[in-house]
Amino acid sequence: MQKILLEILKFSIISVAIYFSIVAVLILGVKPTKPTPDEGGLAFNELFIDYSNSPQLKTFAARDGKQLGYRHYPTQSDKVIILLHGSGWHSRYFLPLAEFISSEDLA
Repeated sequence: MQKILLEILKFSIISVAIYFSIVAVLILGVKPTKPTPDEGGLAFNELFIDYSNSPQLKTFAARDGKQLGYRHYPTQSDKVIILLHGSGWHSRYFLPLAEFISSEDLA
C-alpha cells in the first residue's frame, strides 16, 4: 500500500514539475507585441446579421418582480433549450443558432 502511495506521489510531483516548466517557458519565451494602428480593435461591423426574422422580445416577471426578456423560437419538438447570453451580448446574436436548432427540431 505504501509503495502505491509513493508511486502516486512521484507521478504527481513529476506532473506538477512538467506543468510549471511549460508555464515558465511560455511566460518567459513569448514577448507581447503592441498592435499596430492599422490592426484596430474589435470589428463588430463584420458581425452583421439580418435580424428581420428575429422573434419579438417578450417578458415575464421573475420572483423578485423584475421583468426578464426572452425570445421564443417555435418547433415541433417537445424538448427545450435555454440559451443564455453574456453581459456583452444580446439575445439577437443567437438568431442563427436558434433558427438552426428550431428548424432541425433539435429542441
